[in-house]
Amino acid sequence: MDNLIIEHKGQAISRKVIGGFWIIIAIGFLIFEKNSLGQKDWTRAIIFFILGILFFTPLMGSTKSQIEICEGCLKIIWQNWIRTVTIPETEIERIILAKDGIKIYRKDKKAVKLLLYYMGKEQKNQVYEFFTQYAKQKNFVLGK
Repeated sequence: MDNLIIEHKGQAISRKVIGGFWIIIAIGFLIFEKNSLGQKDWTRAIIFFILGILFFTPLMGSTKSQIEICEGCLKIIWQNWIRTVTIPETEIERIILAKDGIKIYRKDKKAVKLLLYYMGKEQKNQVYEFFTQYAKQKNFVLGK
């Protein structure tokens, strides 16, 4: 069974636009107010610039959704997540396929929710198909 990787191109483009916007505001702020800049103004411009740079990095969350099947576990990085979640197969109780997302219930831990709000129909179908095949292959309870 293959790993699941879904690119969210629209989100990547919008992040670049927003990041560029913040950088332009910071530079414009320094250029147009250069004669009357105090310490607060410099600090504000630097914060705007750093915020703009952050939109170009993965520190604002992932722009792709990825599920990697490893030996005995699932490694999940989902859209807008900063960290990877590793779920051992021994912890999985059941997988629920819902209209708005996927829930992976774990023994003695909080369920992992994978939201599908911003995905297109084809991308949602890929996710549903992946989890259906995975549940059948590993003999997990699959609910709808």
